[in-house]
Amino acid sequence: MGMATALVVGNMVGSGVFLLPASLAAYGGISLVGWGVTAVGAMALALVFARLGRANPRTGGPYAHSREAFGDFMSFQTAWSYWIAVWAGNAAIAVAFVGYVGYFWESLATNRALAAAVALAAIWLLTAVNAVGVRQGGRVQAVTTVLKLVPLVAIGVVGVVVMDTGNFGGFNPSGDANFGALSAVAALTLWAFIGLESATVPAEDVADPERTIPRSTILGTAIAAVVYIRGTAAVMGAIPAGTLAGSTAPFADAAEEIFGSWAGTWVAAGSATSSASTYLGNTLSSSTFAPTCRASRAPWSTVVATASAGSLQATGMTTVRYMDCSLPPPPASRWADPGHQGPSTLAPAGQGPAP
Repeated sequence: MGMATALVVGNMVGSGVFLLPASLAAYGGISLVGWGVTAVGAMALALVFARLGRANPRTGGPYAHSREAFGDFMSFQTAWSYWIAVWAGNAAIAVAFVGYVGYFWESLATNRALAAAVALAAIWLLTAVNAVGVRQGGRVQAVTTVLKLVPLVAIGVVGVVVMDTGNFGGFNPSGDANFGALSAVAALTLWAFIGLESATVPAEDVADPERTIPRSTILGTAIAAVVYIRGTAAVMGAIPAGTLAGSTAPFADAAEEIFGSWAGTWVAAGSATSSASTYLGNTLSSSTFAPTCRASRAPWSTVVATASAGSLQATGMTTVRYMDCSLPPPPASRWADPGHQGPSTLAPAGQGPAP
């Protein structure tokens, strides 16, 4: 059950959550209410997938369930849409990974060729890990999930104890009605729960799937919800709202405020690990029920070919991203700025991060 739970948590807790508190800063304390609302909705969806996983434990997850209920056409549309969304998202994850690694390797912030090479190396290394097999990929996923949760949990546990509620800027400082602000927050936070279906995808490679899949789906979603809410509360309580809104590394800045300047390096490492973990989980999930895997139990060579095809598409998008000199470096690469000393160096509220 551990590896299946790690797959759920690893796919949900991705690189973007490390930046989300900055987007929520304008909404103040109502952000936590929004997290609560979306967490309840996510748990409801988790219960649906848990029941489906118990009733129909077939490899493919949403693909298998839609095929059982609606036939081949709808299941193909489900698999095709999911596969395209994943490899497009994986290109963004690879770029984010390079940005986080740039905290330790400053040349990545200015040398596009080097940054592209690191991104492509990460794409194919992680694809190779999944190509070895589901169990081997699952073990790596479990390790990287634990590593990326450590900084988030530490900030969430310690930060809520020492936080200053005055930094929230009020319950709803956005100027919108509470319902409007809550809707806006929900739109930002709901995406963070994408991936809760992950345990249902490799169902036939899971021991005792009728019991393991429901438990892993519910437990993984609950873990992610607690980490999200406590982590956001800790970050918003550690940094004034105006400063937080302009942050390009809110968890790193909060860690420096709570633990000291050394903690930024720690969070940067966790962010890079988070990107790798999410890429692993996305590739495993999408390749298992991609359009070429029409059978309920496709040969492993077909799964590997599908994963490679998706990574090839991600390679193309990533290469184009670094070839286009009209685009600025990824925002996370600003972590590599040697002048960055935490929240005090951020741009004033309303002006955004310095170019």
